[in-house]
Amino acid sequence: MGLIGCGNLGSAMLTRWIANGADPHLIKVVDNHPERITQFNMKSSALEDLSGVDVLVLAVKPWNIVEVLQRIKIEPDTVVVSMAAGVSLSKLAKALPAKQPICRVMPNIGVKLGLGVLAIAFNSYVQSSHKLSVKEILEPLGKTIELKEKDFNAVTALAGSGPAFVSLILESLMMGGVAGGLSSETAKFLALETVNTTLELIESGLHFDELRFLVSSPAGTTVAGLEVLEKDGVRGSIIQSIKAASSRAEELGQEPAGID
Repeated sequence: MGLIGCGNLGSAMLTRWIANGADPHLIKVVDNHPERITQFNMKSSALEDLSGVDVLVLAVKPWNIVEVLQRIKIEPDTVVVSMAAGVSLSKLAKALPAKQPICRVMPNIGVKLGLGVLAIAFNSYVQSSHKLSVKEILEPLGKTIELKEKDFNAVTALAGSGPAFVSLILESLMMGGVAGGLSSETAKFLALETVNTTLELIESGLHFDELRFLVSSPAGTTVAGLEVLEKDGVRGSIIQSIKAASSRAEELGQEPAGID
């Protein structure tokens, strides 16, 4: 396989692949900064020296992707996997040879720990064997979900931007504990463990509203807190934040990214 781009995302993926048993000598890596590659005890490859790779992963910025695609030399059966935000399959196809198999991936920050969520979409030239190869490469990075490309803006908003929104909510829970007299360390511990427990309960099959009802005693503390959240429109604000992020993703996707 091949990897173009060894920045934050590329390095994270390379680390996960090697940790999961991939032979680094069988991975061709290209980056403008060779020291990013040598830290893995690997030799740098050139854009023009990518022949023979089955899957080529592009972990480059959207504004650099045109130059990269115009310089690479790959086989007609090589699957090009792009992680460039906002660059559609159709835009990628315009910069590649006709009928090139292409996959678009939307990862999130969790790939650094192998806990990412990766939405994937394929063009019509990707065969079942290609899909298996791509999913095998992405497996060490987290969980994959195959979607239609039209859903990518919503995925970007929910899974891509979501960790920042959840972090804000977690911080608010912690600060609420501090406001109640707890130390910041204790409040952070309780906030994190509470969220972990909540996730476990929901993943066990308990529905969101069922969990709320289980915790909410008549005229109790939970009801008092939920009343404030509903009055202040927290639910609506979170929904609107996802919609705003999705709209912004759509705007960014309409920018040319250098591909006419």
